[in-house]
Amino acid sequence: MLKRAGLSVAAAAVLAGAVVPVGLASEAFAAGAKAGVCKSSVDGTYCGYYSGSAYTDRGDAGAKVKEIQALLIHHHGYSVGPKGVDGYFGAGTESAVKRLQRGYGLKADGIVSAKTWDRLRGEPLNR
Repeated sequence: MLKRAGLSVAAAAVLAGAVVPVGLASEAFAAGAKAGVCKSSVDGTYCGYYSGSAYTDRGDAGAKVKEIQALLIHHHGYSVGPKGVDGYFGAGTESAVKRLQRGYGLKADGIVSAKTWDRLRGEPLNR
């Protein structure tokens, strides 16, 4: 079919990337990931809890917080406190987020917004 359309495999891949919304591959990857097992893809690292990038801060709870905690612990090597991945954004998680933010030169406010999500899912720093 690609030959009939006059497209090479590479051109078809580029075209597909142009029409598939960014993040769709991430959603598919995260949907198949086992929770708590962090895996890397071209879109970043995912731990199977949450694949979005919604604003998250202290007091929040649920899957997005578990994703943050798993990324901090398993991908970046930060402790979030003795309970580990518990899904609650408390003092330990906030402290770890601030350490990560300082390491990347971001404003260390403990809030996980788009820039912090990018750093969480990206390559870890050599600390």
